[in-house]
Amino acid sequence: MFLYHGLSHLFAESPELAFFLSVGLGFWVGRIKIGMFQLGGVAGSLLMAVLLSQFGVHVGSSLKTVLFVLFIYAVGYRSGPGFFRSLGRQSLREVALAVIMATSAFATVIGVGRLFHLDKGMAAGLAAGGLTQSAIIGTASSALEKLGLPLVQVQQMQANVAVGYAVTYIFGSIGTIIFCVNILPLCMRCNMRDDALKAVSLPEDAEENALPAVQEEGASRQAAVPVATDLVYNMLGMALGLVFGLVVVRLGGVPITLGSGGGALLSGLLFGWWHGRHPTYGEMPSSVCLLWGSFGLAGFVAVTGLQTGGQVVEIIARQGVLILLLGMVVTIVPLVVTALAGRFLLGYRNVALFAGALAGTRSSNPAFGEVLAKAGHSSPTIPFAITYAVANVLLTLLGPLIVAFV
Repeated sequence: MFLYHGLSHLFAESPELAFFLSVGLGFWVGRIKIGMFQLGGVAGSLLMAVLLSQFGVHVGSSLKTVLFVLFIYAVGYRSGPGFFRSLGRQSLREVALAVIMATSAFATVIGVGRLFHLDKGMAAGLAAGGLTQSAIIGTASSALEKLGLPLVQVQQMQANVAVGYAVTYIFGSIGTIIFCVNILPLCMRCNMRDDALKAVSLPEDAEENALPAVQEEGASRQAAVPVATDLVYNMLGMALGLVFGLVVVRLGGVPITLGSGGGALLSGLLFGWWHGRHPTYGEMPSSVCLLWGSFGLAGFVAVTGLQTGGQVVEIIARQGVLILLLGMVVTIVPLVVTALAGRFLLGYRNVALFAGALAGTRSSNPAFGEVLAKAGHSSPTIPFAITYAVANVLLTLLGPLIVAFV
């Protein structure tokens, strides 16, 4: 009891302390490996924030918006050149696969949400955790604020976003790994290592093998000549993204908006693409981009957890099992639909390339890492890079769509 009151007083005096502890301890917890599963820094930050929120921490919402814009702009900036390059004719199959995943995921979440009468926040949380696309937390939360509902109702739905994500994320991550690494090769009756070696002779392999050399050259150049971040270019990019997010379009009377998150993503894609075409200005070193991305998202999730942790615990205790089961449905159904479409409609026959592409449609770095480990070769990298770039955009934009249609 003394410890509880002591920490409550400490966090009341300095809520920033709870924020930094949530992120720091969250990344420490996220590094712990249990078999092939690793929680990760984002989920770890949310977990620690929910725990610390029980001491009555109060954190403002402005910090949450700033952190998320940092994250989502960095995602767009980093993915911009690859995203627009992936739209060429030679990669239409991978683009189609990513579109099928996003479409089937959207249909699954909408179906589950309406069938079980979930509110908009809980449905978006299922998507964020079941699809392991943490960015949906931000885009959905931002879209909820635009609905014009009473503040208490909006905060409750935003709390439900965090609940759905927290309960379903672990299976979303593990389920994707198991499906891509174990179930897919079993169903196709193929050996991933053998298929990875067969892919060496494919035409795209020459392009793949050229990638490391380019990256190493760029890395050595950057190491020799430190490059400063062009804050004028990138801050204007974020500002323009926020302007994009203010635009509201009504579809059949339903307000649809990108929100600050979707707007910053679109702006990041455009500004990242433009920098790729004109590298003499608009620089953002990869280390800075990664920092903004990882700290921005983890910080955003931590603030969300600190604000809503009390409600999270209450809701999990009341309906956690149901949400977990619904999250499993959201994870499995889109994977099965996309795998069937990829095999029988798009003609994937090489399981190593297919598994890499499928992991990319979920933006699942853990699954891709396991695919590479099992393949023993880097041949799945190219299809993963293409579907990842497209899926990063499409899955993130599911947030406002789910809020609009559930």
